[in-house]
Amino acid sequence: MEPSSDRRIAALFGFLGAVLIGLEGLVDLVRSAIYLAVGSGVHAFLPFDQGVVFLFLGLIVGAFAFLGGMRGEGHATMAGAVLLVVVVVGWFALGLGSGLLAILGAVLALVAGVVFLVSGR
Repeated sequence: MEPSSDRRIAALFGFLGAVLIGLEGLVDLVRSAIYLAVGSGVHAFLPFDQGVVFLFLGLIVGAFAFLGGMRGEGHATMAGAVLLVVVVVGWFALGLGSGLLAILGAVLALVAGVVFLVSGR
């Protein structure tokens, strides 16, 4: 396979991962709003916190997937390394049991990071 097609596939995986992580963030924010509407403000804090972090993480993954999809092997190598670090740190910080969408998005971003690293050599 050509390196440019590898980068396109990796960018697609990265974008899908970013969308899934961001969607998990939106689900957590809606869950937090429901807790607030019911009157349980103490229980609303954790989903709100996770929702904001997931939205930020989704934006970072999407930005580096876009950067890695651009031309140039240096961009792909750097984006792959950053995606791997972001996903691993996100897993350690938020835990693996945070949500199915976040786990699937993180796995797709992890695959994108590995493909970017391989195509950048």
